[in-house]
Amino acid sequence: MTEHNKNLNWIQLLRGVAALLVVLTHARYALLNTDSFALADQLLRPGAFGVDLFFLISGFIMCYSTAGADGSPAYAARFLVKRWARVWPVYAVITILAIFVLQGGIDYFHYGDQRKALWHSLAMLPVNPHRAPYFDLTLGVGWTLEFEMYFYLVFAACLLFGRWRWLALAAWIALTVLVLPQGMALSVERDYGGSGYMNVVTNPFVLEFGAGVLIGWLYLQPWFRLPGRSQQLAWHVAGLGCAFAAWAIYSGAVGGHGPLNYGWPLALMLAALALASKTVHLPAPPLALWLGGISYSLYLTHLLTQRLVEQAMAWAGVAPLVHTWGYIFISTACAVSLAALSHRYLEQGLSNRVRDWLLKPLARRPAGRPA
Repeated sequence: MTEHNKNLNWIQLLRGVAALLVVLTHARYALLNTDSFALADQLLRPGAFGVDLFFLISGFIMCYSTAGADGSPAYAARFLVKRWARVWPVYAVITILAIFVLQGGIDYFHYGDQRKALWHSLAMLPVNPHRAPYFDLTLGVGWTLEFEMYFYLVFAACLLFGRWRWLALAAWIALTVLVLPQGMALSVERDYGGSGYMNVVTNPFVLEFGAGVLIGWLYLQPWFRLPGRSQQLAWHVAGLGCAFAAWAIYSGAVGGHGPLNYGWPLALMLAALALASKTVHLPAPPLALWLGGISYSLYLTHLLTQRLVEQAMAWAGVAPLVHTWGYIFISTACAVSLAALSHRYLEQGLSNRVRDWLLKPLARRPAGRPA
């Protein structure tokens, strides 16, 4: 592991935490209509901020990994191929599996509107563009990947501008998120009246990717460090950044997705950690690093695992136990194990093979840090 990657272990830790919190957020629905739901909702619902944190981290990593971009079409193409190959093959497989686990199986294909929903989902297009930001996809959690892939496309296009890429990116985000909607509400659930993909393009979630890019750019600047390189100050900055974000989210000071809700305190936290990490080593336990490594698979597969555990309990004659805290514990443990299998055979197997196959025709030129 290179020194650069060691210094970014804290990013991997954040990925793992974000994915696990999203899993727990969805698991709380098992307690719906029970006396325990109010407590579960209070404790677990704020974990939905993991989505906003994922977007911020994605922008940060894209900036960091392309620091050596040369502005050539070949470089932009390699970037896009790597990102697409990492995201889409696993997503496509899990979406198909979701039909049989979550959507009723083969009967799903009997209805034209559902077949259309599947094709839109696999193409990463909104099924219902007026249901922002979720868009009614076949795999419920797939909506975040529509934003992810859109930003990859925009970022790859901006790479072609070379040293002007940051100006191009800022201009595009300002045009699409602020000017085209002709409003400053910045609500991720607002229907801005666009059709189809425009409700992705104009969604304020894009600002969270942009904030992540900005923090990544700051991290790469030599002057972005604490005065005097004080280790004590660095620990205070890191601790206060995390504490403020936790307070803002779990106190209810902010609530819900988007840059004006979960987004801004998380952006401050990410910036604080990035700044502190240039002075002190932010430790990440091996288990947390491993969890960060499987975070994408954990995010994609956990709804399937939760349903399978529910069905297994019904088959075993203990269906009432689904509506207990014990179900949340065991389904989460199973979700982690299934995610590890997905990571091994789909991410490291299928996705890597697709990536290598697609990269073969592209000219090999010196690249920046690996994405």
